[in-house]
Amino acid sequence: MNLYTASESKRPSSGSGSQDGTVAAKLRRAHRKSRKGCWECKRRHIKCDESRPACGNCAVSERSCSFPSSATPATTTPTASPIPFHPLPLLQAIPNNASNNQVQNCADSCSDASAIQIPQSAGRPPSCSRGRVGFPEVTDDLIPFPTTVPSFTDTLAVTTFVDSSSPATIPSGLPQPIFTAKHLSLLHHAITDMPLAGSFIGLVVDIALKWCHVAPYAMDQLLALSADHLGLLSPENATSHRRTATELQTRALMWFNRPPPELTNRGGSDPNKTCVPRFLFASLLSLQILYETFTHYRANFHVFIERFLELAHLHRGVRTVTSSMYDTILESSIRPFLLNIRNAEKAAKHGGSECVELISLIRASDLGPTAVTGCLRAARTLQWAFNIHANLPLEDNVHAATAFPVLLTADFLDTVRKQQPEALIIMAYYGVLLHRCRKSWFIDDAGTFLVRLIADYLGSFWQEPMRWPLEEVAREQG
Repeated sequence: MNLYTASESKRPSSGSGSQDGTVAAKLRRAHRKSRKGCWECKRRHIKCDESRPACGNCAVSERSCSFPSSATPATTTPTASPIPFHPLPLLQAIPNNASNNQVQNCADSCSDASAIQIPQSAGRPPSCSRGRVGFPEVTDDLIPFPTTVPSFTDTLAVTTFVDSSSPATIPSGLPQPIFTAKHLSLLHHAITDMPLAGSFIGLVVDIALKWCHVAPYAMDQLLALSADHLGLLSPENATSHRRTATELQTRALMWFNRPPPELTNRGGSDPNKTCVPRFLFASLLSLQILYETFTHYRANFHVFIERFLELAHLHRGVRTVTSSMYDTILESSIRPFLLNIRNAEKAAKHGGSECVELISLIRASDLGPTAVTGCLRAARTLQWAFNIHANLPLEDNVHAATAFPVLLTADFLDTVRKQQPEALIIMAYYGVLLHRCRKSWFIDDAGTFLVRLIADYLGSFWQEPMRWPLEEVAREQG
């Protein structure tokens, strides 16, 4: 018997005494409503304790926790401003005609995750042509594409740094690009102890240092990755390092979303001042989000898939931001890295056979035409990534695994969202590629986790298609 039926059965009849009325009143006792609770508690119709950065309900259930922009915490503390609970950040493509005073606050730009809408391809199938720098071109949804990448939350707070001597308040404008002794320590760690870009780590650091006065977001994002790596090495300080990484990422996004004319006016007419640091920032941000997704979202199948889909939306936004930059970047200091990918593709003359059975499975499926097209495209892109991995130097082959999510199309992501088995099996095959890159610190055992997660979800009916991924992650591969 629920509360409503219980109260109805004990409702006093006409002329009943006060004792029965008291019982009914107790059963109908009112409670204080949470009018400033998080979106997730509102959606679930449960009371929110309004604690920050994540309320108790969301923390226990490992859900994404975000609050309405007008809401204020139930209690305030003298610590630094609260930050979102692992948000997928806003990545904004600035229009060319933006004026100097059009500085858009990141908190005003974010959208509710429920409002994510990616336009479908406009009546033309995706091509599988080869890109200018070795990457397969994805033409299904580059034009048109939203100018902002959907956020994991509806707000993205501006934060101050914990070790700052200034009061812990939310600044009215953009945070100043001040680098403290703490940041210098993170930079030293990135240079000396953080495996990141293989033979190109020196190039990454040089670019971030060279342009930090014009585009500090590249340096901030590099330091954010360094903080995440320190958290991995020092589990006892992981919470502190993770907070630092989030703060640096937030500040980087604030500067990244400045209109390019402001950067151009400060830095001159050299296109590297906008293209190169923006490309570097987008690449480093992709790595950090990939690491966070496979590290912190393992509660269950649905938690992970939800997060991965939003990661893929971010990656597609990265592709949108950077796709028009390649001609300029090919003539910049990043050219050696891009040519490394191109040379690996040229070396893969005949390609591998990892996805042959996968492609046959998709062709024989009963999926609709749009889903089949999206899945075939994803499977061929994954085979391209396997080929690149096999032909890149050992210290650089992780870039094949990080490139795959960037190239996923809206049709395929929609099929994953519907949890179609064929799309999930493609994800399991991607787990094999991740497993082959497991020596990288930001991938580690992600491949094994992904394959087994999907195998458990699909069950015994799909045991045969899942046999190869399960066998591969059980092996000790280099």
